[in-house]
Formats: sequence, C-alpha cells, structure tokens
Amino acid sequence: MRYRGRTLAVGVLVVGLAAAGCSKTTNDSSGGKDTKAEKQVINVDTAGKAPVPAPEVPGAKKGGTITWLEEGAPEHLDPDQIYVSDALTISTHLLYRTLTTYIEPSKDGDPLQLVGDLATNAGETKDGGKTWTYHLRDGLKFEDGTAIKAQDISYGVARSFTKYGTQGPQYIQNALDPARAADPTKGYQGPYDGKETAPGVTTPDDKTIVFTFDKAHTELPYLVAFPNTTPIQKSKDTKEKYEDDWQVTGPYKRKEFVKDKSLTLERNPNWDPKTDAVRHQYVDGFKFDFTPDRATQTQRLKAGQGDDAFAVTASDVAAEEIGGWAADAELSKRAVPGPSPFVEYVYINTTKVTDVDVRRAMNYAINKSAFIKAVGGSQLAAPASTIMAPIVPGFQAYDAYPSSGNTGDVDKAKELLKGKTVPKLQYCFPNTPTQQKYATVNKEALERAGFEITLNPIDRKTYYTTVGKKDTSCVLMRGGWGEDYPHGSATLGVLMDGSLIVDAGNNNLSYFNEPSVNQKLKDLFAETDAAKAAKGYGDLDKEIMTKYAPLIPVYYTKGYHMRGAKVGGTFLSPLYDQCNLTNIFVNS
Repeated sequence: MRYRGRTLAVGVLVVGLAAAGCSKTTNDSSGGKDTKAEKQVINVDTAGKAPVPAPEVPGAKKGGTITWLEEGAPEHLDPDQIYVSDALTISTHLLYRTLTTYIEPSKDGDPLQLVGDLATNAGETKDGGKTWTYHLRDGLKFEDGTAIKAQDISYGVARSFTKYGTQGPQYIQNALDPARAADPTKGYQGPYDGKETAPGVTTPDDKTIVFTFDKAHTELPYLVAFPNTTPIQKSKDTKEKYEDDWQVTGPYKRKEFVKDKSLTLERNPNWDPKTDAVRHQYVDGFKFDFTPDRATQTQRLKAGQGDDAFAVTASDVAAEEIGGWAADAELSKRAVPGPSPFVEYVYINTTKVTDVDVRRAMNYAINKSAFIKAVGGSQLAAPASTIMAPIVPGFQAYDAYPSSGNTGDVDKAKELLKGKTVPKLQYCFPNTPTQQKYATVNKEALERAGFEITLNPIDRKTYYTTVGKKDTSCVLMRGGWGEDYPHGSATLGVLMDGSLIVDAGNNNLSYFNEPSVNQKLKDLFAETDAAKAAKGYGDLDKEIMTKYAPLIPVYYTKGYHMRGAKVGGTFLSPLYDQCNLTNIFVNS
C-alpha cells in the first residue's frame, strides 16, 4: 500500500493458507544492521471463531469526541479508490466494512488476526484456492437501514474495474480477469455497460458470494480486506460524486464534510456491534482537521489544551521535538510508538534515466543519514538498502551501494558519471512543508555529485494521481510502500513488474520494465513451495538493485505518533503506521 510519509503489510507467509480452522504463520527474518526487523505472527480465522461482538476494551467509556490532526486531507475516500495508509485507517476502522478485516494487536508479541468482517469467516475453499465462498453475517445494514446483500458486494467489486477504481489496488481485478491484467483496455470494464457482475463472481443468494479463478489464489482472504469489497448499492452509485458522497457500513457516518479542510463523523445508528468482530462505537464522533502541519500538530499535542486533549495525530512528533518527547516523563506517556511495514524511496523514472550507471550514481550520492536526521532520527527511521522491508518473507540484508555512515559516496558517484551526459532531473514530491524540507535534503545530496535537480512540488491531494500516469514528466519521485499482504509479490510484484504498467494509476513509479524480471516475478508467484518462493524474492530484490538500480531505498520507517492526555484505547497500527481507531475512547 502507498505511504503518505512523515507529512501526515505484515511479514508472514500467505502461500499454503489453511482451508479450514485457524492457521498461524510466522516470519522471523534477520533485519541486518539497524533495520530492527520484527517477528510477525498472524492467525487466519477460516473457522469463524473470532468473538462477535468484539470484546470490550478494559476501562473504555462511552461519550466524547476524538480529534484527528493531519497535514492535508486523504486523496480519496471513495472505497474503490483508497490505497494510501491514512485513508485505509479512516475507512477500514470507521467507515467501511469489507468481506474480511484485521484485528490489530495492541501489545507487542500478540498476533495479527485476519477475520471475517461482513463475512462469517476469512473464507472457505475446497479446491486449494481456485474457488472461495463467503457467507454474510445476519443483521448487516447500510447507514440508511437497507440490508446489505451479497449483490451489493459484487457490485462494489465490479465498480472497481472502472475508472473509479483506477487508484485502488488491482489484485482482485487482475486475478478475476487475466485478459484485463494483460491489457487494461481489454476484458471486463465494469458494470456501466449492462454487465453488472465481474467475471468469476457469483451470488447464489443474498447472503453468499463466490469467487472462482482459473488458478489457485491462496492470498484471496487478504485481498478481500481491501476497501474494494465494500458493498455499494447500485442505486446510490453516483460515480465521480461518490468521492464526496459515500454511504457507510461501519460504526460512524458523515455529519459534515468540508472538502480538503475537515470531516466530522457521528454515530451510525444502523451499525450493529453484534455483527462486528473488530470495531467499537465508544465515542460520539470524530473531528478530522486536515489543516495543521507536523510542527503544529506537535505543538498542539504538547500543550494539550481544549479539544487537543482528545486528539491523535497522523504525523510523528516533529523532528526537532523527538528528543524532548522521549526524555520527558509525561510526554513520553503520550507517545504512540511502534514498528512500521513501510520503506521510503526515491523512485527513478527508468524511461527517462535509461543509463543504469547514472541510476547507480544516484544511489551512491544520496545522503541517507541527513534524510533520517531531517525525519527525526533513529526513533523514526533506519537506513534502507533493499526494496522489500525487513518483515517481508525472504528479506535479505545487503547493501549494493554502501557508504561510510550512510552519508553517501560522492567519489564513486562522480566516477560512474565520468564522460556521461547527465540529464536534468525533475524531482516531484507532495507540496507540504515537511516534504519540501525532505526534497531539499535530497536535492543537496544529489547535486554534490554533479546532478542538476529541479524541485517540482505537487498538490498533495493529487500527488499519486499525477505521478501514477505513465506519461508523467517526473523523473525522480518521492514514495513509500508497505506490503499489501504477506508475500514478496505484494512488494516486488507491485513495484517492479513492468508488465502491469498502465496509462494511469501505476504503483511501479520507476516505470521499470525488464522482461526477465517480469518473468521471474510470474514464476515466483506461481511457486507453491513457500520457502522457495520467499528465498527467490529475496534473491530477486538484490538482483534488481545491483543490476538495474531502478530506485533509491532511503529508510525503513518506524512510528512515533502522539495522543492527547484524555485519549484511551489507541496504539500504533502495525498495518498502516497510524493510530488505531477501532478501540479508541475518551478517558476523562
């Protein structure tokens, strides 16, 4: 999934997912120097054993309002367009329900759980993953009181094939319709031409939805946790207007929405806790303020006055304040720290920088130490050298472009550039005060080696739309990624498979298209031996960086968010690097 960055998934094996019962898989990868790899454990509830309603949170109280502070609004809140960490947090915790979802651990060492959400369990298959059946829970309703039917989920999936799903994940669409995966202009194009059901999807009755594939897809229980399995009523599908006027199925609904400024939520009276294994409805509502930058968020939470005593932040503590927060006995109690699945990159548009030695020179020139210092230091980041995060199965610790103290090796960069025509590079990034600072750090690092960098700030709310266009003029692009599900394909298969490049909505922002790599990725995805596949992804990660250098890994992220003194029940989401909102309450 995309990472909003400091302005403002889980590392376990999926291949061989059990067909019944409660399966557990682990990954205990060695993170190498300074990576702080975490052992991840996940339970997959295919037997429907997760308790419903969700167990009460000790000490939780009802009432009050929680404030969320963020530097800029999410780019999308249409469920079929959501693919960024902040929007995923808001949507999956509060607004939308999907076939499956996660119970996130609030304590270190506890397992992550994939459970049925709208469905009674994480999925049933009797043929090794070619056919998956989901049965809906009783009592499910939209916010208007209409009963949720399997056909509404089917319609939401079908809609994700249209231009209104371009920015969202494409896994289900490509799995259901291989012709579309090979060429997005072919195959199924959505429900608006009279074909309201996507290929491979059937609804035998109002409470059953079945997915049928031409080959095994053991990862499906993870894929249907994304918002593109949110039910949508055909009669309420307003197409482009659905971006601002959506219908919820979760515990909170829209009360007031001021585009790009604020969002106010109130209780959804038609959400029934007896149908939900994950969420609670402790607070009366939420106020999302999308105007304060990271420094302002830090100062407001530090003072803790008025509504800010009931606030959480989408950003980490400001870089210059990290040391003070960590050292202060009272403030440190209000820090929300934890590991993160994300890696921060500078993507290199390989269609514009075709000389691999020039790309290698960029990797040598980058000053990771300076960037990490700008971010806030070791509390928030560790230097990265790989494409995959340390928690991804098969992760290998290596550094193809080492330098003393991670400050960059300018001499090696200049040596690689000798005699070459070095292109002028347009560096694109979200236009926020924080990202402006980071872009300047990278500009200075690259210019030491002789590169000429032009900074191009892009409106934050359209950033991924802009850089995701195949014909983008951007040469270097800020970006971050966390695996979508626990498998190497959810990182390398998304970021490095050139056969998936389309006209718009790309996640391969390097626009890297090497046929031999594309084939290896297809072969690894088809590999049924989990250990062999994991090792293959680790080997391929190293091969790509050493042989092709299509991007610059900058740092592995860590979280250090903030909460107000009167906020209870929150913790850092190991999936989204945001404050978890499912258990949150006002503690006054």
